[in-house]
Amino acid sequence: NLYADNGLENIKNANQQPFYKTDVVFFGDSVPRHRVHLSNAAVDAADGLLCIGTSLAVHSAFRLAKRAIGRGVPVAILNVGETRLEREG
Repeated sequence: NLYADNGLENIKNANQQPFYKTDVVFFGDSVPRHRVHLSNAAVDAADGLLCIGTSLAVHSAFRLAKRAIGRGVPVAILNVGETRLEREG
């Protein structure tokens, strides 16, 4: 399938009209469960977590940084301005 080979998923909208969606999570969308599991496993296996250019305002990114800290994985942040992790811990 041309679309599947290019990372596009054929889904139907509310009117049952087909459209193609890229394999990207847009703001406001939910992260697919399998990606959450892969991300958690990567954090669990990491020697450290480097967060570059993110405010960590989005819960999925914030949750990964909190997971790392909770497991004793060092977290370094490189960002202009304060992050949610610095504000809320």
